[in-house]
Amino acid sequence: MWKLLLIGAIAGLFSGFFGVGGGFIMVPLLAGLARFDQHRSHATSLAAIILISIAAVVRFGIGGEVDPVAGLVLGAGGMIGSTLGANWMNRIPARTLRVIFIVILIVAGITLAIGGEPSVGMQPQRPLAVLIGLLIGMVAGIASGLAGIGGGVVMVPAMVFFLGMSQHSAEGTSLLAIGFTALAGTRVNLKHGRVRLIDAAVMAVAGVVCSPIGASLALRLSGANLSRLFGVFVLVIGARMLYATVRAQRS
Repeated sequence: MWKLLLIGAIAGLFSGFFGVGGGFIMVPLLAGLARFDQHRSHATSLAAIILISIAAVVRFGIGGEVDPVAGLVLGAGGMIGSTLGANWMNRIPARTLRVIFIVILIVAGITLAIGGEPSVGMQPQRPLAVLIGLLIGMVAGIASGLAGIGGGVVMVPAMVFFLGMSQHSAEGTSLLAIGFTALAGTRVNLKHGRVRLIDAAVMAVAGVVCSPIGASLALRLSGANLSRLFGVFVLVIGARMLYATVRAQRS
C-alpha cells in the first residue's frame, strides 16, 4: 500500500509539472519497487492516469492554459489510438514491450533536452486544425496503449509545433486529452485482466493530491526551461531502464 501511495504521489507531481500522465514514472517504479510484471505495470499505470490527469487539468484550467476544443479533438483521436495500442500491448512479449517504452523515452528526452521549448510553427485554420489534432491524438494514443503512458510526451511538442500553442497551454490541453486516452486503454486492459482497479485507485488518490502542486510549479517557469527539465528527466529514466534491460539480458 505505501509503495503504491509513494509511486502515485511522485507521478502526480511530475504529471502536473510536465503536462503528461505520469506513466514514465509509474511503469518503471511499479516494475522495480512494487514487483509488478511488465504488462501489469503498464495497465495499472494507465488506469491511475485517468484521475491524476483530471486533477492536474483543473489547475491548468484555473490558470487559463487549457483549450477545451483542442483537448476534446485530441482526446477523440487518442481514444482510437489507445484502443489499438492496448490491444497490441496484450499480444507483445514483455521484453519487446520494455524496449518500445525505452525508445519512446530516449527519443523524446533527447529532442526536448537539446531544443528546449519547441518553436511555434503552424497555426492552421479550424478544419485543418481538427484533422491535425485527431492525427496527433491517434499517434499519442497508440504510444499510450503500448507503453502505459498518458501520451503527453507525444502531444505536448506536437501541439506547439503543429497547432501553434504555447508550452503551458499545450501541457494543460494535453492533460485534458490524456484522460480520454487513458480511459480507452484501460477499458481494453480490464477486458484482458491486466489491471486491478484497487491498485490503480490507491496510486490515483496520492496522485490527485500532488498533481495540482506540480501544475502550480510549472505555471511559474518559462516554457523553454520547463521543456529542458522534462527532456533531461525523461533521458535519465530511459537510460536507467536501458541499463537494467541490457544487464538482465546478459545475466
